[in-house]
Amino acid sequence: MLAKDIMHKKVVTVESWLTLPELSKLFEEKCISGAPVVDEVGAILGVVSQTDLVRTRREAPIGIPSYHRDFDDTVRSAGLHIEEMDRTRVEQIMTPGAISLDENTPVEKVAKVMIDSRIHRVLITRGEKLAGIVTTMDMMRALITLAKRQAPERRKAHSR
Repeated sequence: MLAKDIMHKKVVTVESWLTLPELSKLFEEKCISGAPVVDEVGAILGVVSQTDLVRTRREAPIGIPSYHRDFDDTVRSAGLHIEEMDRTRVEQIMTPGAISLDENTPVEKVAKVMIDSRIHRVLITRGEKLAGIVTTMDMMRALITLAKRQAPERRKAHSR
C-alpha cells in the first residue's frame, strides 16, 4: 500500500495572511484540524494546526486589559466590554516548512516518518506539486484495511 492509496486528494490549504479567527472558522467549517500554508502561487510555506491555535491562546497574556485598571491597580467596572479583534496572522503561528513525501512512498515509511517526527499530517507530493495529505486518521484506516486483508490469509494458514 502506498501513500497515494490512502491520502486525501482534495487538500484544504490556507494563506499565510489569514487571521486566527478566520483560520478557526475554516477548521470548523471543513472539519479539519490542520492545513498546509501556501503563498499566492500555491508554494508550500508551512503547516498550521489546531495545536498551534491552542498554544497561541495559552501563551496570550491573561488578565484584565489595562483600560480596566486604574493607576493604583484597582479594578474598575467600565460598564462596557471592549474586545480587541485578534489580528494575529497564520504566518505568525505556523510551523515553517513541511514534511512531505512522494505519493509512491510505502505507507509503512509514511507511518515511520510521522512517528519519528511526532507529527499528525504529512504532505504528499507528485513531483514538486501538492497531490494530497495523509493524517493520523488515514493511517488508522489503512491499518484496519490491512488487518482485514490479512484476516482471510491467517484463517487459511490455520486451517491447513
